[in-house]
Amino acid sequence: MTKYWNEARIKRVRAREKRREERKLEAAREERRTAYTRIPYPELFFNALALPIRRAMIRRLRKGGAMSVSYLAEPFRITLPSAMKHVIALEQTGIITTHKQGRIRFCVYNPKAFDRICAYLTSRSAFLEDVPKA
Repeated sequence: MTKYWNEARIKRVRAREKRREERKLEAAREERRTAYTRIPYPELFFNALALPIRRAMIRRLRKGGAMSVSYLAEPFRITLPSAMKHVIALEQTGIITTHKQGRIRFCVYNPKAFDRICAYLTSRSAFLEDVPKA
């Protein structure tokens, strides 16, 4: 059976694409709305801060502002792939954000992440969650 592009089919396809775009837009809006109040995995936040090199990277970003990953990793004498692993771990927790400009990936410190974790810890929910048994 061959499908023909008649006016009704074109209308249905366009309506379907429009609904898909609206769903994506609504999901993005919801993500932005809840991004600053939701802590998906507090354990990731504390795991990211557990390593001294990551804490030093955060201090360097806080002091020096936005910088490239290679410039950020320069004083630690580590390879670029190793530095990217640390940056990805920090980015997953929201402590830093990255964006790419050409071939260079820039890192930016996000102070709101610490506000979120402080709000989470001061709320009762941080202490009422079930603790996994070892």
